[in-house]
Amino acid sequence: MEDLLAVLLDIEKRAWKAADTRDVEFYRDYLAPEALVVSPRGILDREGILRDLVENPNEFPEYAITDPRVVPVREEGAVLAYTVSFGGQTLYVSTVYARAGGRWRAAFHQRTPALEGAGAEG
Repeated sequence: MEDLLAVLLDIEKRAWKAADTRDVEFYRDYLAPEALVVSPRGILDREGILRDLVENPNEFPEYAITDPRVVPVREEGAVLAYTVSFGGQTLYVSTVYARAGGRWRAAFHQRTPALEGAGAEG
C-alpha cells in the first residue's frame, strides 16, 4: 500500500518547482483534463492555468510546506491540504487529486491567503 501523503506531497512539491521555472510541459501532464484553480486571480480552467503560468510568472525559489494532511476520497481520489510560506506570505492550500490509469493528476487547486496572526488548526 502506497503512503498516500508521501506520494501526493512529492507530486505537489514538483508542481511548485515547475511553477517557479514555468515548466508548462510538466503542467500539461500534471493537470487533469477538467482541472480548475481558484486563486486571487479568479477561477481558471486547464487552458487558463497553462496561460497564467506563462503570462504571470510565479517565483517561489524558497518556500516551506508545513502541516501536510491527506483525506482519501474513495480509491481514486484524495485531497491534499497544507500551509505554504514564502516571501513573507502564508497560504492555506488544497489540491484535489484524481487517479486514472494508475496516475495521480491535479483536478482542483485552491489557495487561501492566511489572515494576519492566523495559525493552522489541529
